[in-house]
Amino acid sequence: MTTGNLNIHNVLSDNELSVVDSATLSSLTGHTYVEMKPFIRKLIREEQLFAIEKGLYCVRNFRNPYVIGNAMVKNGSVAYWSALNLHGLTEQIPNIVYVQSDRRKADKKVFNVRYKFIQVKPEKICGIIQMGYGNEQFKVTDVEKTLLDCFDLPQYAGGYEELIRALYTAKINDSKLLKYAVQMNNLSVIKRVSYLSALFKIESLGKFREKAQRLINKRYVLLDPMGEDIGKFNSNWRLRINIPEEKLLEIIQKMY
Repeated sequence: MTTGNLNIHNVLSDNELSVVDSATLSSLTGHTYVEMKPFIRKLIREEQLFAIEKGLYCVRNFRNPYVIGNAMVKNGSVAYWSALNLHGLTEQIPNIVYVQSDRRKADKKVFNVRYKFIQVKPEKICGIIQMGYGNEQFKVTDVEKTLLDCFDLPQYAGGYEELIRALYTAKINDSKLLKYAVQMNNLSVIKRVSYLSALFKIESLGKFREKAQRLINKRYVLLDPMGEDIGKFNSNWRLRINIPEEKLLEIIQKMY
């Protein structure tokens, strides 16, 4: 394909791409970014192509925030509160798209949508599934990984009460939950999930609790890491219960 007959719009259409970076375009067309730049600028002027950021573009009328969020950072997956919503575990609709990656990325606002990028250690990248079809497909953390991530960093979960409700209502695979928890190497999360699942009598997590009991250390941590350093000490799970048990039970009872 010569630069004289380079038709980027057709290339995107033929490959069913709605979001594309300059490296992919170069690979598909056989041209360098410098050679393609005049054609890209022309499409942007004609509003057939829109710049998401430098070297990343989407076609006209494509605004799927999850696909765009995935594309903006390598190894990115929709996570935390956004994933809770996608899995039907919260009725609240986040006004930010949360994306997890092992790469550093500054928060951005694209097409009036705010994106928050949370960098985690590479070993915490697990439990990723695909949602959507065709050019609307994107990566998102599965139910088990989403819950663990939210207990790890509850400030990105839409509030601790919302997270507690999600744990109570979710259909959880305890084997996956334990596998991810061990891989993430976060004993504080294991303690919180174990305590709450025992309090709420979530029978499906019985084996998780049995194995978790052998993993936990003697250090006490707060049940709600964003809360005050107050409350009773639970020696079984090495937690300081800074939300009264009556309040925790009230949270799940209010769901009915």
